[in-house]
Amino acid sequence: MNTNRVIFLSLLALVSYGFFGALIISYQNFQANACPHLFSIPVCYVVLAAYSLMLVSLLVPHKGCKHHFFSIGWGVAFIIALLASIAEFFSAGAICPTAQAGMRGGSNLNVVIPTCYISLVLLVVILVLFIKGPYKKLCALPN
Repeated sequence: MNTNRVIFLSLLALVSYGFFGALIISYQNFQANACPHLFSIPVCYVVLAAYSLMLVSLLVPHKGCKHHFFSIGWGVAFIIALLASIAEFFSAGAICPTAQAGMRGGSNLNVVIPTCYISLVLLVVILVLFIKGPYKKLCALPN
């Protein structure tokens, strides 16, 4: 298997993981309060839309605006993950939902990693793979 195919499949797997993670948290938020709100909109819904843009851009074969959709989705998700991670780090916690139990507020489970940290690391790896794979391939095409 060539390197570009491995990079693309790894990128697709990571974006799918982020998409389904955001989908699960959005579903938990639909049943209870698992996400913080930004202007009365749950942030997990915005993150789900951002990962959806990235996933669709990888699955649609059209080359013309593929990187635009990916970049918009990645940028929105990264800004949210970065700001939420900073807020989580400098506050007493309970800003970001956790992978297991929703909001921690007052819980003594200090070993659970907030999803904003997971998303931030995931998005950095996704960007590196996107630049090494589909974006590099797209830039090599003649205009």
